[in-house]
Amino acid sequence: MNNDEQFAESLRAQVTRVAPEIDVDVTHVVPAARRRRVARVGGVTLALGLALGGGAWAATTLEAPALPGGSATMAVEPSPEPSGPPATSSEGDPLPETPSYPAMDPVMPPEGWRDATYFHVVTRSTPSQTGGESGPEAPLGSELGSESWYGDGVSFELTAYGPALMALGDHIPIEGHTISYTWAEMAVLPTEPEPLHDALLDRYFPDEREEAVRDAAARLATQAPTSPELRAAAWELLTSLAGVEVEQDVRDSEGRRGTAATYQYGDNDRVRTVIYDEARNLPLETQDTKHGTDLYLTTEFTDLPDEVADSIPEIPDLTAMTREDAEVACLQEHLACTFEDAESDTVPEGIVISSDPAAGALVTWGAPVTILLSTGS
Repeated sequence: MNNDEQFAESLRAQVTRVAPEIDVDVTHVVPAARRRRVARVGGVTLALGLALGGGAWAATTLEAPALPGGSATMAVEPSPEPSGPPATSSEGDPLPETPSYPAMDPVMPPEGWRDATYFHVVTRSTPSQTGGESGPEAPLGSELGSESWYGDGVSFELTAYGPALMALGDHIPIEGHTISYTWAEMAVLPTEPEPLHDALLDRYFPDEREEAVRDAAARLATQAPTSPELRAAAWELLTSLAGVEVEQDVRDSEGRRGTAATYQYGDNDRVRTVIYDEARNLPLETQDTKHGTDLYLTTEFTDLPDEVADSIPEIPDLTAMTREDAEVACLQEHLACTFEDAESDTVPEGIVISSDPAAGALVTWGAPVTILLSTGS
């Protein structure tokens, strides 16, 4: 028995175990499955070893529910349960269990998203002793890591359970959660302090303009995917604003030397300090009396690791497939696929017309997918 036949037999056995009522001929879908095995292990029960931090997932199957109206939902695996040690950041720090901005809906990434440039940020955070938290599940006094890849159209965050899709796609929050800039808008922001001040000033509401400009400048100088020129302009703008105290030759929590910019914000009962390495044009640390301390370990433009891209479920192209082939594809991608009948003058009976979400969309494990199956004309 060759490799293709062995894989087909294994897949057939697993499909039978999960949904024995389905008579699936998998031999003619093996070539496509072989291509996908480059990124994911073929089969239904998946043990995903995470190269980033060594974490692993193991999942068990669910029974397919009966639905009214003639539709039927495939058996699907639930969200993976952790197995083995949790993943850590590239700096070895523990990570939150859920992403900061979890994706609630499918994300259609831009073409070529796997090979695009991403802004890679790695931080180490310590919650404030006054009770604020620097991240999910962060107990007082503990350190928690964060590692994210911000992209133009799609973003990802590493969690203790592995890479996760983020809701942040084509933008990055600059001031709180109310104002954001797309990558295209950030690309045309002025790279001189005074024009940058005016550009930011025009973006905010009158009652919070100057304070928002200050917070936006701090964000642009630290975690936003800005060019080196824009980052330098944002730092120079921040240190020139009224109410910002500047202190030279200070050290961050790691003993790194830099310049500190301190200011009050909110209801003037909160203080924020940004420590910046002016020689290397890099942020070092942000200290906040409410949220705690964020230590910037990596802020760079880089490629997206294959381990991250391969861990995110992607809707396969199901159009023109038979129902049996679509069922196999759903099982391979761990999707909750529901089949609905629809008349068609152009698509033969028993063939998939379309899927919602469409092919190429990135989703979370067990995401619902509605598949229209032709009944003919």
